[in-house]
Amino acid sequence: MSKIDIVIALILAIGGYLGYKRGFLMELFFLLALILGVFLGFKLMGEGMKLLHEQFNADQTFLPYLAFIIIFILVILLVIFLGHRIKNSIDQTFLGKVDAIAGGVLGVIKYSFCLSIIIWLAQSLKIELPQNWLEGSRLYPFTAKVAERTSSFLGQFIPFFKEIFRQF
Repeated sequence: MSKIDIVIALILAIGGYLGYKRGFLMELFFLLALILGVFLGFKLMGEGMKLLHEQFNADQTFLPYLAFIIIFILVILLVIFLGHRIKNSIDQTFLGKVDAIAGGVLGVIKYSFCLSIIIWLAQSLKIELPQNWLEGSRLYPFTAKVAERTSSFLGQFIPFFKEIFRQF
């Protein structure tokens, strides 16, 4: 097991634990928030760049990344807020333990998606990990492709998703 595999495994374990604590419904809303955040981040990036440039005269080099991150975070906050409102009403039912276990599984999936987006952003900014960290890694190649594979899968239903990771 390589150094990066240990880091990835720890992050995924934390994701599983937090997913268990939050429950399936909140994990599902957060996963939905991530997917919508990526989708709307790319879809609205042009308008966001224009607005940031007009309001703040921001640097053109980092403007696409800044616009994406701001839109991404705003979408996540809105969807999570809505999820909390719905979960509070459902917590009164008998499905608490099932919700917790399923939340753990979904937490691992969610954290692998987040790691994949971070890896993709780092690679697009030409930030590379030391090669000796990646040698013999089993988790890194899989984790690095999660967001790209998700966008390809969703692209079967929503064509815009197919092109997301090819843009940069």
